[in-house]
Amino acid sequence: MYIEDRNHHPGRRGLGMEYIIGILGLVVIFISISFVRRKKIYTEVDRLENWKMSIMNKPVSEELSKVKDLNMTGQTEQLFENWRYQWDNILSTELINIEEYLFDAEDFVDKYRFKKAKDVLSIADSKLQDIELKIKAIYDELDELIGSQAKSAEENEKLEGKYSNFKKQLLNQRHQYGSTTPLLEKELEQIHQLFAEFNQSISNGDYLVARELITKIEKELEGFEIKLEHIPGLLIECQSVIPSQLAEVETGYKEMLAEGYILDHVNLEKSIASLQDKLKQSTKLLMETKALEAKEGIELIKTEMDELYDLIEKEVLAKHYVVKELPSVEAILIALSSASEKTKQETYVVQESYQLQQEDIQTQQRIEESMLALNDRYEKLSGHLLDQTIAFSILKEELEDICEQINSLQEIHQQYTESLMALRKDEMAAREQLNSLRKMLFEVKRSIEKSNIPGLPKSVYQELSLANDQLKAVTGKLEEKPLNIVEVNTVLYEAVTSVEKCHEEALEILDHAYLAESVIQYGNRYRSKHPSIHESLVEAEQLFRNYEYKNALEEAATSLEKVEPGVLKKIEKVLEKES
Repeated sequence: MYIEDRNHHPGRRGLGMEYIIGILGLVVIFISISFVRRKKIYTEVDRLENWKMSIMNKPVSEELSKVKDLNMTGQTEQLFENWRYQWDNILSTELINIEEYLFDAEDFVDKYRFKKAKDVLSIADSKLQDIELKIKAIYDELDELIGSQAKSAEENEKLEGKYSNFKKQLLNQRHQYGSTTPLLEKELEQIHQLFAEFNQSISNGDYLVARELITKIEKELEGFEIKLEHIPGLLIECQSVIPSQLAEVETGYKEMLAEGYILDHVNLEKSIASLQDKLKQSTKLLMETKALEAKEGIELIKTEMDELYDLIEKEVLAKHYVVKELPSVEAILIALSSASEKTKQETYVVQESYQLQQEDIQTQQRIEESMLALNDRYEKLSGHLLDQTIAFSILKEELEDICEQINSLQEIHQQYTESLMALRKDEMAAREQLNSLRKMLFEVKRSIEKSNIPGLPKSVYQELSLANDQLKAVTGKLEEKPLNIVEVNTVLYEAVTSVEKCHEEALEILDHAYLAESVIQYGNRYRSKHPSIHESLVEAEQLFRNYEYKNALEEAATSLEKVEPGVLKKIEKVLEKES
């Protein structure tokens, strides 16, 4: 009974079933994953198999057979053999290896070695890509070879036509090419030999060599065309134009020396000798039909000759400028010297009445010194012109600088003259302003006297006294001889500030006093009925008698506003009408 119970325990039987179900689930999952992975790999195998078959079916052999129709020797034959070998190797070796990779991949899949299978397929894919590139290279080289034959034949026909035209041109215009004709004919013969080599290469089937020859012939004809174009003109330049110009420059140089020009800085003999050497070198290059090198040398000669012409022309223009401008400069210097002397005398006169600033005195001295220096430079320049010891271009630069200095000095002189005249104007303006201040202060005193107010605060009397003193100080400064206008203006500014302040404060006090008195008088009507107003008005009257007019106004107005709002504005309007 005991043994039977142990073997048939329900809990243990249930636990065993769970293990079995778990194991079965794992098996199902494994099989499912394996199925998916096997399917993917077999799909990739099919893709690579199809790719391999498409390569095997490419018409490479048919394309290579086209080359057989060509006459193949040399490089062409070597290329053909190389292409055929490559294609045979692809079919017999490389694609067979691809087939083995695919079999290996399937074998690995059957053994569930999926990673190994993927690695093998990756190698097969890379190999197939390499095979495709090799086939493309064969096609490209085939196209180039077949195309080069037709293209070379076409270009050869055009180049032969160009060659014939050049030969006719040289024959018909031999006189234009002078001594270079035999060498040009020899170069044409060498080009003709290249044509013969091209035809021989075509006959031999060396199409790539023929292609290189066509390129060389084209380049040679381009160079020959340049020579035909430039040599006639360059011969004229070397043999006629430039020698004539050099002789003309040399003749003109001698004539200018005879006319008194100083041309040491030009150093023409050395320059002409250098140009003649360069002309010989360019002519030698031209005789060797090196047209572009000769052209470059001739352009350099022309540039240097233009520089020589410019130097000589510069001297001619400089002489014209100096001869023309010198008299007018002399007249200006005479007029400026006279004006400077007159200003100097005026300075002495002004110094009797006015004290000049140190800066003004230095300006006058600078004008005198500059005038002496300019006159000295002008005299030296005139002497060099008479003696003809310095190049006109140098004299022109000196004269231009003198003119510039004259213009600067004229401006300084004008400003200084105006500053002297301004001293008198400043004095008159100061006197006029002094009179205006006196009138303003008189009006203040008169207004105070007419106001009948009890009195003024002590500060107002002090301001009036200070203003009086400052006006006396201005008067004193104006009476000094010589007059220092700077000090006058300084004292005058202080006086203006003081008088205006005094005028403003006095008028303000009078306004407050007049208005306070009116408000107090107006408020008398409320005294009997409003004790508080009576008390405020008594206080305002006391402030009024103590000269505190503003405080008196505020006290009275504040009190009345309580019983009659707006009373202050009402009284102000009445007063405005009366005034």
